[in-house]
Amino acid sequence: MLNQFFNLMLAAGDGIAPGWYQPVVYVVLGLIVAISIAVVVLVLAQPSQENGLGALSGSAETYFEKNKAKRGEQRMKKLTVILAIALAVLCLIFAILQLISF
Repeated sequence: MLNQFFNLMLAAGDGIAPGWYQPVVYVVLGLIVAISIAVVVLVLAQPSQENGLGALSGSAETYFEKNKAKRGEQRMKKLTVILAIALAVLCLIFAILQLISF
């Protein structure tokens, strides 16, 4: 079944890539680079899970301040997971495009 899909995607056997191939490769590569940079920035921007020395000194955060910070952290975590999945899918698409390269 996969071979039939590849045969449909290939040109008429002349070895020349159709007009859509090169722009699609460039778009996929651009998205991979952009999402990779975004994932790195998001991971670096997330605070560590350890309390560190703040727990020893008895930091005076209120319940609201703690939850407000956690909501932002949860959004960042969710966005990081979504972007990581998108990155994996784009890498698979790029690999498939390389398999059917002309």
